[in-house]
Amino acid sequence: MRLVAVVAFLFAAPLFGQGTCTLLVTPTSFSIPAAGYTGTIAVTQPTGSTCDSFAVSTQAIWLHASTVGDSVPKTFTFIADANQGATSRTGVIRVGLQNVTITQDAAVCNFGIDPKSQNFGIEGSSLGSFKVTANCQWSAFQSAGWISFPLRPQGSSDGTVAFGVDRNTCVAGRSGAITLATGLPTPPIFAITQDGSQDNLALSATSATAPSDAKDYRITVTTGDSCDWSAFSDVTWMTISNGSPGKGNGGIVYHLLENKFPAPRVGSLHVGALTYTVTQQAPPPPPVVLSSVANAASYFTDSISPGEIVTLFGSNLGPGSIVTLQVKDGVVTNNLGGTQVFFDDVAAPMIYSLAGQVSAVVPYTLAGKTSTKVQVQYQGVASNTKSVLVQDATPAIFSIDASGGGPGAILNQDFTLNSSANPALRGSVIAIYLTGGGVTTPAAADGSVTAAPPPLFLLAQTPTVTIGGVNAVVKYAGAAPGSVAGLTQINVEVPAGAPAGIAVAVAIKIGSFQGSPAVTVSVK
Repeated sequence: MRLVAVVAFLFAAPLFGQGTCTLLVTPTSFSIPAAGYTGTIAVTQPTGSTCDSFAVSTQAIWLHASTVGDSVPKTFTFIADANQGATSRTGVIRVGLQNVTITQDAAVCNFGIDPKSQNFGIEGSSLGSFKVTANCQWSAFQSAGWISFPLRPQGSSDGTVAFGVDRNTCVAGRSGAITLATGLPTPPIFAITQDGSQDNLALSATSATAPSDAKDYRITVTTGDSCDWSAFSDVTWMTISNGSPGKGNGGIVYHLLENKFPAPRVGSLHVGALTYTVTQQAPPPPPVVLSSVANAASYFTDSISPGEIVTLFGSNLGPGSIVTLQVKDGVVTNNLGGTQVFFDDVAAPMIYSLAGQVSAVVPYTLAGKTSTKVQVQYQGVASNTKSVLVQDATPAIFSIDASGGGPGAILNQDFTLNSSANPALRGSVIAIYLTGGGVTTPAAADGSVTAAPPPLFLLAQTPTVTIGGVNAVVKYAGAAPGSVAGLTQINVEVPAGAPAGIAVAVAIKIGSFQGSPAVTVSVK
């Protein structure tokens, strides 16, 4: 083991005695003017260095060294080309492992163009040009695709920029520019403007006549492929729904609102400088159509009863915007928004009026009848008549969402709305609101607003209420205080045996007439 160590040492010893190569480069940086420049660099080595030669290379095309490898010591020269740019530049000469940094000043550049702008007609030109005066490098570039160069313009002295301008196919004039890239913060810019022409825009028609109903229409626009255009309407009843703004050939879709006025009306679309005129005809007198008479709570249409609140469906039954119940001299009016509902020629109290549906209270004068003829009049125009069966009661509970089913319009004992989050307790009293209860005792007058008791307008027929199939004790059954006669309120005690749940069925029977069990109550 000792012999091996000695041999290893003997073989390794010459390695420790070898010299190293270290170069001293002077100077290590230059700051030179923009003009062409020749400089010298001295290369030496300290005592003990064993450099036989060195290599020289440049890392910029504008730097040139006079030698590539030589013995030490040595002084060699380098040449820097003149800087013809408007910005300073830096390059490196590599001497062995040493860097010599060369920083060259920017040239003092002067640029000018003549003329500085030009306007072209709609047809454009391939012969545009301007002169450049320069003592430094420059190149030119355009700001828009409709400006072109036959050859890429560039140079380092005076020259000419030749360019072409395409034909303008648009209505509007346009502007662009050619900029000299010089390296200066504010380069020379040659401004180009070009005329447009109204002849570059056309419409498929200049006018139209339309019927009174609401409808979409279309016109086509013809112009250049790259041309922007826009349109607007000068009336509120004609709107642009698609197409504007547009580019190139296209179409404009415009919408006409229904003309509900008794006279024609005229409006225009303005497309650029062009005008498209629309005349919309006056509407014919609309027919008033009665389609059905339904219970306002359940929407059942098989029969009605005296005092029932009904909803009548159809078309042109009333105004476009809803008009709601009005009270005059303590009585609900029988003319609402120009709408009246007649049962055997007796005008009914009106709850609301709307074009597609109206609501009214069936007159109590129908008591004892088996059928009635119903008709709606709007603005003096009468609808068709419908024959409807009459019975003593048509009970139906109002639902919260007015759908005819689901959670009912029911108040808990503390007068809060019953819901899945606010269930009624067994043994508590709830108030159920319905219609179709029939006549009362004493008899209620058509359109009267029920006052707080006394007197109590009680149902003439006996009500029966079940909750979850279990009979409930009826505490009160009659007109709802503060509401129009026809709205019935039944107060019942939630049976102790009623099932708990968020949707327990509630069923009401008035006399021998059973209501729909589609409405529910939440019980805890």
